[in-house]
Amino acid sequence: MIELINLITNIIDYRGKTPLKLGLNWSSNGKYIALSAKNVKTGKLINLDNAYRGDEELYKKWMKDEIKKGDILITSEAPFGEVYYWNSDEKIILSQRLYCISPDNTKIIPRFLYYSMCSDNFQKQLYSQSTGSTVTGLRQNALLSCSINVFDIELQQHIVDIIKNEVLLCC
Repeated sequence: MIELINLITNIIDYRGKTPLKLGLNWSSNGKYIALSAKNVKTGKLINLDNAYRGDEELYKKWMKDEIKKGDILITSEAPFGEVYYWNSDEKIILSQRLYCISPDNTKIIPRFLYYSMCSDNFQKQLYSQSTGSTVTGLRQNALLSCSINVFDIELQQHIVDIIKNEVLLCC
């Protein structure tokens, strides 16, 4: 088992950031969608029609680090522990209650990390690290201390291929 912090190259955490703190505001017709925890559910993006949007100026000021294809989004609260695999080159704004994790491709295959983070074992670790009584949440250091069972790259790829084929067969 290896802690998540040792399997990633970057974590993006803009929780608590708002356009007003940058002297800007959301726009209804902005070029960039702003994903928040309310848009990530059961491995899918939902309610995108109701998501905030930002223009070019807001994107440039907000997104010091960009989300890249193969990154993994995970909600930090309300809802808590939802995971999404970013498989797009589209540029987005990372908004409230959402982390973005960039896997270290020399140590772990991004989809393998995603599947591992969706597993019962990882989710139990998240819940054991969570805080809050009214709203359950997860601090960045608690997330990064959760562990993944990592195999060599070839076995990871084999597992990913099997899972992808199972998903294709059932859907």
